Amino acid sequence: MEIRSKLPLALLLLALSARPAPPPPLHLVANYWEPYTGPNLPQQGLASEIVLTALQRAGYQVDIAIMPWSRVLTTLYQHQTDGVVAIWATNERRRKLLFSDSYLSNQLFILHMPGQLQDATEFRHLDGARIGIGRDYEYSDAFLSQKNFQIEPVGRTIHNLLKLTLGRVDGVLEDKLIALHQIQANVGAHDALAKIEFATGPMMTLPLYLALNPQTPNARQIIDQFNLELSRMRKDGTLAAIVARTERQLALKGH
Repeated sequence: MEIRSKLPLALLLLALSARPAPPPPLHLVANYWEPYTGPNLPQQGLASEIVLTALQRAGYQVDIAIMPWSRVLTTLYQHQTDGVVAIWATNERRRKLLFSDSYLSNQLFILHMPGQLQDATEFRHLDGARIGIGRDYEYSDAFLSQKNFQIEPVGRTIHNLLKLTLGRVDGVLEDKLIALHQIQANVGAHDALAKIEFATGPMMTLPLYLALNPQTPNARQIIDQFNLELSRMRKDGTLAAIVARTERQLALKGH
């Protein structure tokens, strides 16, 4: 009888030991890029919420550290982290990283003061202009090849916008949601921000990706699982709901 009573427990322990171990937590990085990523945003931002939701559905525990973009890249390339939440693709970056399917797109506009660059929707419209950009952002291979305008990189979007209001740059290249977020957050302290206008159309549209360092264990499998869950989120409406919530928070209706 004693042997029989111990048998179910032994079988249970054997079954538990046969279960596959859960995957190790994923450590990701992102930059101060509100409303897409940021430490003081719900779910750490729109992009973070999408990436977190897809990876958690795939069975991964995930944490995200927020830091300046230049440090994000250093941390990523030196494999001090597993991946980056939100990044644009260039040929050079694709040689160094594994990219997911795109989960969002950034519409980048030229921001300007009234009467200046309202029709700037192509690179040729920027001849001789001083354009504020994000430091180390790289944007795209097409952008990197341009020589007809001067670029002035800074670390934070708000610094570019303030330079624009002071006439220190002629335009700022920025994602529309990011620009609106920064204007709304800072217009109380700097009323000149309210005068900033958007060009009549986007200068470029850049797909946004999750990317992993290839040295991350099972990196290819993680990307494949992320892509699968992302596809399911599109079909069941989860992705659209996350985006719509951020748009409501920014009061974008009518823009």
